[in-house]
Amino acid sequence: MSQTDTVFLTRRQQASRYQRSVRTIERWGDDPDLGYPPEIDINGHRLRRKSDLERWERERAAVAAANRTILRKHRSGQPAVAPSA
Repeated sequence: MSQTDTVFLTRRQQASRYQRSVRTIERWGDDPDLGYPPEIDINGHRLRRKSDLERWERERAAVAAANRTILRKHRSGQPAVAPSA
């Protein structure tokens, strides 16, 4: 287990990290389509692994980049997906 696997963030720390409210963090956790990492209960504290959050951030950034590329191609009149052979 790496050192970042032992770093956990509270909902309040997550809210600060993403500049959102604690309630928004709760809603993200309740939305299965968002893929927000699951909470871990440690002695009654609901926490998320920092490494899980960082992985989620990278995944979201990749999806956003792909969407921007598709949108840019669409606006320029290019096909968003290469035609199949």
